[in-house]
Amino acid sequence: MGAKGTRADVPPSAHFVHDEDEGELAIDGMGLSTIAEEVGTPAHVYSASAIERAYRAIDASLAPAKHMVCYAMKANGHPEILRLLASLGAGADVVSGGELYWALAAGIPPERIVFSGVGKSDAEIAYALDAGIRAIHVESEPEIDVIEAIAREKGVTARIALRVNPDVDPVTHPYIATGIHGTKFGLELDVARRLLPRIVESDGLELEGIACHIGSQIGGAKPLEDAVAIVAAFAKECAEAGAPIRALDAGGGWPIHYGDEDAPYAPWNAFGAAIRAGIERGGASDLDLEIVVEPGRAMVGDAGGILTRVLYVKEQGTKRFVIVDAAMTELLRPSLYGAYHAIVPVRAREGDVTAADIVGPVCETGDFLALDRPLPPVQRGDLLLIRSTGAYGAAMATRYNARPLAAEVIVEGDAYRVIRERERVEDLYPRGA
Repeated sequence: MGAKGTRADVPPSAHFVHDEDEGELAIDGMGLSTIAEEVGTPAHVYSASAIERAYRAIDASLAPAKHMVCYAMKANGHPEILRLLASLGAGADVVSGGELYWALAAGIPPERIVFSGVGKSDAEIAYALDAGIRAIHVESEPEIDVIEAIAREKGVTARIALRVNPDVDPVTHPYIATGIHGTKFGLELDVARRLLPRIVESDGLELEGIACHIGSQIGGAKPLEDAVAIVAAFAKECAEAGAPIRALDAGGGWPIHYGDEDAPYAPWNAFGAAIRAGIERGGASDLDLEIVVEPGRAMVGDAGGILTRVLYVKEQGTKRFVIVDAAMTELLRPSLYGAYHAIVPVRAREGDVTAADIVGPVCETGDFLALDRPLPPVQRGDLLLIRSTGAYGAAMATRYNARPLAAEVIVEGDAYRVIRERERVEDLYPRGA
């Protein structure tokens, strides 16, 4: 493999550093062993300062253009994280009625919320209209019918954005590529063009924007520029047809560093520049469009880690298994699509580095956090840190095997707060059973 990937403007996991005096990893100066002793393991740990740095870097990358950063809540919708981002001026990209409720409850203004997703229910559409959100992102022709009917029933005009599929390869894992032909997301351009006259003439719809999202962990800035150029050209068509277009939503997908990349990522300011260049290439500079972006992983991924404790070290044939108290229930990504997360001891021991499978207690062969991973010697009771789990860690957690959800902690300055208490086994028992 070549040089490990990184970003020039936001160092990866800069908040997780080795404390030379204590001889262990710390987060923003707070010893991880202290958190583990007081809160227990497994535990999700987040850095508030890292989230703020990421938001400000993304926000700055879009200047001087008029823009809005809508945090993709699916990455991590914890109310404390939402409140922090709301205080910084972030909007929200939601994909369910539940996420919309959480965003509003966290103080994010409705005019800074966009609603994405291919399967919005009638109740969710009605809720979005009642709340007066910025825009509902339309992803199919039947959805337009439903939105228009509900809006007319309520006597309101539904602000919508057409999510188009530009058919641009984002150079990423196929499970997280969303803007190429054959995915369930967005409208093909020819379909969007066909629908345009009907939308412009409707008294129940207002086409305020065009959107796209080509995927997560985009491999470079060029695919984003290419996609935006296509979308911008269509936005120009819409404006010329009489639609009151005021925004171009370029989606998310800005990458973070996990540790297994073959080549460096482009810095985040290159992605902002790519969006501006794409609008110019598409001939839409004169529209004075507001740029909307929907980063999720980029905002919180590097800010979080999972603390886990070694239960057993097991030698079986030629294999070495390190069995820990975290599992696929706390971090599904490795089992789901072979995702890589760096895993390091909180306090390193001396000795040879050898390969090990790092696995959890769940009764599935697929319950692993890393396979054949080089790891220094570890013993029962040692603490490990799984890096870069702030996105799609706790958000995808399950109670499979009747495992209580792990605690969540946020570090603010020189102190930490528990923002989700560890569930008890009693909490899992169904109400009314």
